[in-house]
Amino acid sequence: MLKLDLKDRKLLYWLDQNSRSTNKALAKNVGLTEQAIGYRIKRLQEKGVLKNVVTFVNTLSLGYQHYKVFIRLHETTEEIEREIMNDLVGNPVIRWVVSLIGEYDLSFSVLAKTPRDFTKIYDAIEAKFGRYIIEKNIVINVRSPGFTRDWLIDGKESRMLEYGTSEKVQEIDDVDAKIIKTISQNARKNVVAIAREINSTVDVVKYRLKKLKEKNIISGFTLQLDLAELGYEYYSVLFYTHNLSEETENRILTFARLHPAVRFTVRTIGNHDLQLELEVKNHAELDGVLKAFRQQFAAHIRDFEILRVTKEYKYDFFPFQQ
Repeated sequence: MLKLDLKDRKLLYWLDQNSRSTNKALAKNVGLTEQAIGYRIKRLQEKGVLKNVVTFVNTLSLGYQHYKVFIRLHETTEEIEREIMNDLVGNPVIRWVVSLIGEYDLSFSVLAKTPRDFTKIYDAIEAKFGRYIIEKNIVINVRSPGFTRDWLIDGKESRMLEYGTSEKVQEIDDVDAKIIKTISQNARKNVVAIAREINSTVDVVKYRLKKLKEKNIISGFTLQLDLAELGYEYYSVLFYTHNLSEETENRILTFARLHPAVRFTVRTIGNHDLQLELEVKNHAELDGVLKAFRQQFAAHIRDFEILRVTKEYKYDFFPFQQ
């Protein structure tokens, strides 16, 4: 586990909010020189704390629904589980893959435009590995607002960052898709490098990036962290609820803002209705947040289950092949 000083934590805090920020802007926020910012980013990457700088792509606005699948396995070996994970990571319509401890052993997120498309995708996975799947739980993500990682700087209140909402489906062309793809896992790539990679010009790239952000197709730039290197743990808590009105959902968002351990609140359709994604120091901190949440929303909670994310294998908001 790497021990970070306050400057490192501030740097990660500001990169988490906009990982495409220039070194100059980061230097002003963190209180370092531009050269020191570059050095620290490289060091954090080399030490494995900073795994990726990621572009948030609003795939809902491109006509994709987000299906989240939870799987419980049986009669597997380490080799078989590794084969399953590798297959899921390599799938060009899967954007998130994690291993779990709890009721389920793994989870992955599929991007599909219709239920029929999703069924074909999932059936292909089951055709390969169905004999090892003893239970599955599939939900559709409706809304998943995220919150700034204020725990990095011991903050007491997080700011909400809305990702993945859309009133209408928008079209992108091949140039837009290439730009998004080239920065999906490297949000800090400069426009010169992007233009060279997609065989275009700097002016075209600048204009297209501006339009993609204005249309909220690109809705932000953030980080993928190795939480274990920071001494933190990641939990996904599934809630089975009733009577979740719009007013109650707004109260849940307020709760999340006031509890910086909450990373996402995920509204779903399916077996469970709500997920809290949390990054905490230990199980005692998790227990404290959940106790406060259950007390405040007791009238709406029928049951819940806790899943610990042990490893994040894939975190890509635009996994599609080009």
